[in-house]
Amino acid sequence: MAAKNKPSASVAVGQGVIGFGLVTVGVIGTLATVLGFFGSTWWLFDLAANFRAHLAVVLLIVALLYALVFSKATGLFFMAMAMVNGLLVLPLYLGSPEATADDDRLQIVSFSVEQRNSIRDQTFRWVDTLDADLIVLLDTTDDWSRPSERLDGYSIESQIPVDRTFGITILSPDGVEAQLLRISRLRDSAVRIEAAIGDEPIAIYAIQARSMGNGTDAAHRDEYLAEIARMARAETLPTVVVGDLQATPWSHAFRNLASTADLKNSMDSFGLQTTWPADRWAFFRLPVDHLLHSDDLTTVDRYLGPTFGVDHRPIVVTIAKA
Repeated sequence: MAAKNKPSASVAVGQGVIGFGLVTVGVIGTLATVLGFFGSTWWLFDLAANFRAHLAVVLLIVALLYALVFSKATGLFFMAMAMVNGLLVLPLYLGSPEATADDDRLQIVSFSVEQRNSIRDQTFRWVDTLDADLIVLLDTTDDWSRPSERLDGYSIESQIPVDRTFGITILSPDGVEAQLLRISRLRDSAVRIEAAIGDEPIAIYAIQARSMGNGTDAAHRDEYLAEIARMARAETLPTVVVGDLQATPWSHAFRNLASTADLKNSMDSFGLQTTWPADRWAFFRLPVDHLLHSDDLTTVDRYLGPTFGVDHRPIVVTIAKA
């Protein structure tokens, strides 16, 4: 009987390196998958939770390669971890927009401009092509409140705290009632807006959370969103929370906001719409810009605006009475 051909030493080493690399990626992905469920205990665990979609794809690739080349059992384990992440992302793709009570709509735009005055005219030209009822511009300076020929039909109102050089600018064709709020111990700002869908008034909270570059900033973001959740829960009007949350739908801060205030994610049934960082391919971005609404409202349409040279992409969301 002829002896079986044994792989050469170089081939064996290569297979060992590939196998080790796949296991390393799989183990890291598995740890991130599990620890992401404990985001409330440490900010880095919450950071890991933001990458559910990435983890699902990476672990799926690792699982398939390892099962084909090395061990089916280990491959199946990594496949199970991929499915855990995939099941958390899947609701964004399930279902379809709910039926609306009537034909009245409210189109809301939210865009974090990062105090970049150089994109002001470009942004206003794009807004002029929309049929938006409310434009929420986050992280703006006073320059954004200057009148523009592009937006003759809009009222422009900046809500900038006296002790800050940046704030939130509201644009509306009919004008809205806006109230500046100071949130949390750091007195970060938010704006409560009273608008209407048809004849029915609604309350809209325009918010800009702090980035979570470290544990302290993450704690401040959590406190800010928790206070927004308490205010939204206390509303008697249909309620919307819109803006840059610095959190994805899988972050404990996002989930606490949605559950405490009983709000729905406008991305549900519209797929994963990633907004940051805007200059990367869609798969390498995260969905941190959001619109959530109460049960008596529904999302009719949702899509992303173009890239303007800042780190965020705008979201354009149309809502109606459920």
